[in-house]
Amino acid sequence: MSLSGPSTESYFPDKYFQTHLSLSQADANELHMRYFKDYGLAIEGLVRFHKVDPLEYNAKVDDALPLEGIITPNPRLRKLLEDFDRDKVRLWLFTNAYINHAKRVVKLLEVGEFFEGVTYCDYAAERLLCKPSEEMFAKAMNEAGISDVKDCYFVGQSKNPVLTLNYH
Repeated sequence: MSLSGPSTESYFPDKYFQTHLSLSQADANELHMRYFKDYGLAIEGLVRFHKVDPLEYNAKVDDALPLEGIITPNPRLRKLLEDFDRDKVRLWLFTNAYINHAKRVVKLLEVGEFFEGVTYCDYAAERLLCKPSEEMFAKAMNEAGISDVKDCYFVGQSKNPVLTLNYH
């Protein structure tokens, strides 16, 4: 599946940066990567410095992604999740995405039944909280009903060193 062409322009954050901030492609990419590196989430920089409506951004970028053509169930992931002893381990989703995107991904992967809940970056909130802020980790622990970080093990992937924290 090709993601190029005029009908897919809104799928990419850089295109949003170009269009809404009147930037060249190179400048849009540079700013997008800087905000991602500095804040863990590009939308944080857009909201903070350019007064972008995060729900509009979500609608034009994340919700516009053709995930149905990209994400499919993964038997290895499913097996991994099935193998957890649910009497000893509670699985909780923790994402910088907005809830719509998180739900879409989980549905497409067909793994929703393994998770007791989800903590997400609430784009509708007055102030965005996202990883790697300690407040976001505290929010996740609170929503999962955990009071001691020693009872948590955060698993994730990111090439962004800002998101690498000393949590268990």
